[in-house]
Amino acid sequence: MAELKKEQKAKPPKHKDYIIIRGYPETLFFYPSMIVGFIAFIIELLMRDAPDPELRNFIGTFFFAVFAFNFIIVAFDFGVGKTALIAASIIILVLAFIILQDQFDIFSDLGFSLPKIYASLEFYFFFTVLVAIHLILIYMYSRIDYWMISPTEIYHHRGILGDERRFGNAQHAHIEKTTPDIFEKMLFLSGDLFIKPETERHIYRIANVFRINAKEAEIRKILSYVPDKRLDV
Repeated sequence: MAELKKEQKAKPPKHKDYIIIRGYPETLFFYPSMIVGFIAFIIELLMRDAPDPELRNFIGTFFFAVFAFNFIIVAFDFGVGKTALIAASIIILVLAFIILQDQFDIFSDLGFSLPKIYASLEFYFFFTVLVAIHLILIYMYSRIDYWMISPTEIYHHRGILGDERRFGNAQHAHIEKTTPDIFEKMLFLSGDLFIKPETERHIYRIANVFRINAKEAEIRKILSYVPDKRLDV
């Protein structure tokens, strides 16, 4: 038994033969709006017989705020510095609004009031279904458009018909990750991966890779392994 345990300990560590990398479009980050829309649909459904105007206004305003936030995330990149500046500006504006409203009541004198935003039960339902179908289609497309990296080769599969490209000398390829948007990293732990094969001038970008830090560490580990024979992916 002791000899058997020694042999098991002496076995070399197992190495993964390859890793699959999948990218996703920016519209993936609309999933918070889908979740809020679904919750709003459930609340509207429960109070359909006895609607509460104030609650409906709060739900509509909150949904619109989340959707607007999602829209900004998709449209722009937010680095750490820009995000900190925007957050500080919002805090200052909110504090100024509270102070001015309590001390001078200037907004009431001007006839200013919070907007009344309503949406129907059907709107929340169809919005949720639309975004859900879109996310399902994104997931299905990612099954036929992906990259595979092995110790000896980089492989790109694209399309239903299986169009593919193979790049040799994977260990000499230049691979780099970036996480330019702090909100996208928070929502999806994602970032962009750039691959430049040794024999190519073109740099390939894989956008919004889920768990980018873990994927990059796994790629480095795979490319540092020298197999005894060529791995056919």
